[in-house]
Amino acid sequence: MNPLRRFYKRSPRLRRAFRERKDAATYHLARFALALPRAVGLTRALALADRVGDLTYFALPGTRRLALEHLAIAFGDTLSVEAREQIARASFRNVARCFVELAKFDAIREHFDDYTSVVGWEHWDELRARGTGAIVVTGHIGNWELLGAYFARKGVPIAAVARRLNDSRLNQLLVDFRASNGVRTIQRESQSAGRELLRILKQRGILALLIDQDMKAQSVSVPFFGRLARTPAAAAVLAARRDIPVVPCFAQRRPQGGHEFTITTPLYSANSGDRRQDVVDLTHRFSAVLEDCIRKNPAEWVWWHRRWRHPPVPRLDLDGEIQYQNTVLP
Repeated sequence: MNPLRRFYKRSPRLRRAFRERKDAATYHLARFALALPRAVGLTRALALADRVGDLTYFALPGTRRLALEHLAIAFGDTLSVEAREQIARASFRNVARCFVELAKFDAIREHFDDYTSVVGWEHWDELRARGTGAIVVTGHIGNWELLGAYFARKGVPIAAVARRLNDSRLNQLLVDFRASNGVRTIQRESQSAGRELLRILKQRGILALLIDQDMKAQSVSVPFFGRLARTPAAAAVLAARRDIPVVPCFAQRRPQGGHEFTITTPLYSANSGDRRQDVVDLTHRFSAVLEDCIRKNPAEWVWWHRRWRHPPVPRLDLDGEIQYQNTVLP
């Protein structure tokens, strides 16, 4: 490690100052990037997003390297180097397109029913007929923010559980966007988060959680593309404690444009009497459904995320006392 990097790692004040400036720059960049697509039509804005995605792919070599490394872990020799590069590049394009769709949502809202379609809505109708709410688990696939807006548009009370972003202004931008489309945001760090979770479920609504990131939250390590990955346990814990159905849902881009939302068969806790094992098994099932969706459409997942970064965390994870071998990247 070079001396400057060593000094940076040993100086909390320097790291904090750098993070604050980075967050501020991200906020101003986001404001500029949101304004630019609004000056043109949706079709042209999406074409511009593809060019921005390509530029980002080449401009961020570290992020590109992570995406290619993770694709190699997930698919190994089943995909050629060229195929992995195409998928990585397409994933950058997808995120740029997601950003443009948020910026252009006022235009999309005017023909939202044409821009989106759904498969499996009968599963939600069955749950609603039973008079129960549900937990929806999903991942950073397609445009996950539009998925929440779809449920809200159908009159379903919905709240998304999310981490508070470091920059309060950027955090408020995202919270306001969700609120304008009928989606409540429950900040994970809020002291009232528990009460808000139960309130939305008592309203027979949906509690939406993203489960495809390694984060500082209680987790369990379950297989994901052949390697154990820390996966947030909140959805499974709540489902096991209160016997709440969990519905994996995903967004996927359609060839003709827009999105198709897939609602899958609800999953339930086994209620075996061993709650910890029930949580592990249920989280494993969530992860398997998520992996299957990504395998079918790998170009729309965020491959640069460090999914296999950490082993179980002692005194936090439900399996934190287990010493797994060869499960994370060096």
